[in-house]
Amino acid sequence: MPSSILGRTTVLLASALVASAVALRAQQTTPPVATAVPTSAAFITLPASAADTFEVIITARNRDSVRSEKDRFLGERRDAEARWTSLRDSVSRLKATIAEVKDAISGASSREKLARKDKRDGDRIAALADKRRLERSLAILEARFDLRTAQVEEARHQRDFLDASIRADDAELAIAERREQVLPDDPTQRTAFQELTSRWLQALRTRSARSNDVEDRRFRVVEAQIELLRRQRG
Repeated sequence: MPSSILGRTTVLLASALVASAVALRAQQTTPPVATAVPTSAAFITLPASAADTFEVIITARNRDSVRSEKDRFLGERRDAEARWTSLRDSVSRLKATIAEVKDAISGASSREKLARKDKRDGDRIAALADKRRLERSLAILEARFDLRTAQVEEARHQRDFLDASIRADDAELAIAERREQVLPDDPTQRTAFQELTSRWLQALRTRSARSNDVEDRRFRVVEAQIELLRRQRG
């Protein structure tokens, strides 16, 4: 009887120990990680308008308008070339005249010194008057030389501006002619139109830069004109 009681007690104790161990392991087990479920925002569909990235940035005029403008620029280009050549000749002549006047001033100064040394007051006064007259002429000639030099630069940059304008018209004309052959919004022609547009925009950028150069030279011409007027009035 005591042996059977002891056996049952041992079994009960063993069962309790096993139950305790299972419970302890259950407490120490790492909780499962929740699996992220993608939200509906990750599957947003873009509108059809957002998928189309092509845009006609600039539109060419008709061929007749472009050709008419190009012809006008060609005429102005010839005039600018002739004006540039004429102004350069004027600068060369003024340079030679200035050198002659400087020589005359040097001669008048020598006569004045000699008359002063010989105590010839009449000759000294006359030589001094010639010197002052020549010096005033030299000041005006030098201001005129500066003006002509500024005008030469303006004419040169005007010629460069017209060259850039003609190239821009050529680029625009290429687009206008192609547009009459195919539709610009045809997907198969987009690459060609984009290349032509790129060339045209680059030509327009160059023309704009040359235009700024012309305006800068015109400002310098006006400054030279103001200085010449000041010396003529002095």
